[in-house]
Amino acid sequence: MTTLRQIRNDFFKTSVDFETIDVFLRGELKINNTELLLRFSEQIPARTESKLRLDFDKVQAGEPVQYVLGFANFYGRDFSVGPQVLIPEVETAELIDHVKNAVLLPLEDDFSILDIGTGSGNLAITLALELKAKNVLAVDISQDALDLAKKNSQNLSATEVKFIRSDLLENVNGMFDLIVSNPPYVKTGEKEIDKQVVDFEPHQALYAGADGMDVFRKMIPETVKHLKPDGYAIFEMDYRQGDEIKSLIKKNFPKAQIEIFKDISGLDRFIAWRN
Repeated sequence: MTTLRQIRNDFFKTSVDFETIDVFLRGELKINNTELLLRFSEQIPARTESKLRLDFDKVQAGEPVQYVLGFANFYGRDFSVGPQVLIPEVETAELIDHVKNAVLLPLEDDFSILDIGTGSGNLAITLALELKAKNVLAVDISQDALDLAKKNSQNLSATEVKFIRSDLLENVNGMFDLIVSNPPYVKTGEKEIDKQVVDFEPHQALYAGADGMDVFRKMIPETVKHLKPDGYAIFEMDYRQGDEIKSLIKKNFPKAQIEIFKDISGLDRFIAWRN
């Protein structure tokens, strides 16, 4: 039998970066980083080694490690993911922190949250758990995405999150204290996008027309009927879209107080307003 150290060293000889290799090994073996270090001398059973090498071939071929593992970590929790949903990004987790700073905790029992284009459910579920919210609605146009999001809500004990199929707010009723979204905002033919994302992640959740603004142009006017007075909305965006989205918000919410937040890379990433 081969040791874990030998297998890891074999993987290090490939073009895959070291961090991804360790993420892969921890995920495949269901261990943390300390356990990985402690088990370097461990003999790996032949069947386990075979699976490790077969799955690593997929990573080496370019498939995102999260899809190979079947999960991605977001805000300290593991979410099931697959090619029907975007992989939750580290930058998107910052949206949760901005919401925590914007709302008054503890929440009132009737405080309501809407997540538009929920994908894996990472925003809706994380907000429900972090804020202890009891009234959370998550919508998506993709039934496959919703099925996966429901699975995540069950696995993470976020049963207060409700899911419905809807093209943006088409099937949504009622008004909400908080509306969040990480919508499609990549422009068709965008050059500043990772090839791995283009090759493997769902295009319906990525692209939004020639300038990446098609979804915002439809979604922001629709939120007028659904954001409560003094309600708060925050959307993820491309770092070049802030001025145009701000104009859309001002047109539909003339009295809105608008803020733009940068991500950990120093780029404009979130736009938020209070009604």
